[in-house]
Amino acid sequence: MKLSPVFVRLSFVAAVASAAVCAHAQASFYAASDRIGYTGTIKVYNTLAQALTNQNPRFVGPVPQRDLSVFVVHNAPTYYLDSNFFLTNWFSNGGLNPNNVNEGFVQIADSDASTWLLKTGYWHNNLNSYTLDVVGRNATYNSNADPQDLARLWNAGVPPTSGEGTKGTFLFYQFSLTANGLNGADPDNDGFYTNTTDATSYSGAFNALFKNTSTTSPASNGYYVVSLKFNNVSWAVANTITLPDEFGSNIVVRRRSRDDD
Repeated sequence: MKLSPVFVRLSFVAAVASAAVCAHAQASFYAASDRIGYTGTIKVYNTLAQALTNQNPRFVGPVPQRDLSVFVVHNAPTYYLDSNFFLTNWFSNGGLNPNNVNEGFVQIADSDASTWLLKTGYWHNNLNSYTLDVVGRNATYNSNADPQDLARLWNAGVPPTSGEGTKGTFLFYQFSLTANGLNGADPDNDGFYTNTTDATSYSGAFNALFKNTSTTSPASNGYYVVSLKFNNVSWAVANTITLPDEFGSNIVVRRRSRDDD
């Protein structure tokens, strides 16, 4: 069986992230930003086999421009408990914003970070750029094992539904986010660097395979392959209602990056 390129890419990123984690067994990091935007594409299939091989999608379409919020913490107890949140920024301005709709919505709310397979957050050697890499699986919605976990994805291709129509499980997911212009510093001289400015730009991608398990909207059931690209377009930023960026890590990768030129 020939796999879709998106899943080949997932396997490659997992291997790279695994090497980084092994090299930094005592890694401590966090990444928190409500200032990112995204857009992308989504495909919907009736069966898992079709999704894995990119055969006969029942819907193919663009993901509209939306705001993104990321809150990921690993082994940084003075900052917060281990957490894994990647979601549309629906909550800015008390929910009164153009992102608080099903269309284009994405949400991994893994409150105890139990769905991680691999994760790392690190500074580039210029201390200007920071990259967060995460690979995970089985991020679900309100299961017995994880009642606080809430996974949702836009049920593209069907008439509008309630939020319940978007619930399900991210069978696999991967994202890599790079923030530039952060001006990292280590004021305590303890080897843990934090940003001193908001990022000037964001880049990277999110790829995932999602199984919709709605009970009120059976037409939404199926397998969704979503690919998102991060950008600098943010309604919340444009309306000055975001919190400052917060990036920190004890990992500095001593290699040349594009931003060192």
